[in-house]
Amino acid sequence: MDMTDLEKKEYPTFKQLSNLYKKYFTLGYINADINLKFALISLIGYIVNELKKKKPDVTYYSVIMKMAEGSGLPEELLLALSIICEDFAYQCTEFPTFGMKPPQMVAKIKEILNMYVPF
Repeated sequence: MDMTDLEKKEYPTFKQLSNLYKKYFTLGYINADINLKFALISLIGYIVNELKKKKPDVTYYSVIMKMAEGSGLPEELLLALSIICEDFAYQCTEFPTFGMKPPQMVAKIKEILNMYVPF
């Protein structure tokens, strides 16, 4: 099924979407390989999922902000990470934990976040 010219104009171009992603949703400033970035997402997902069992109104943003407290990381990065983690974790109940217990997970998350390079 072809889209009409009018329908095509309603969608942003690839370049526009890419620019939005790079501005608001990138983890590119975390100087880590893809495995560590996925570990970061998974560990945060696990922690939030467990916390939601006890307190359903917990948010990814509130948990990430608490873990990043005093780190000096820009709020834009933490917002982006919150959105990315929430998206990846949608409808998930199992998360790779790499054999870590929650205190180790928090330490690993902080370690990965400390790989942030602001340029």
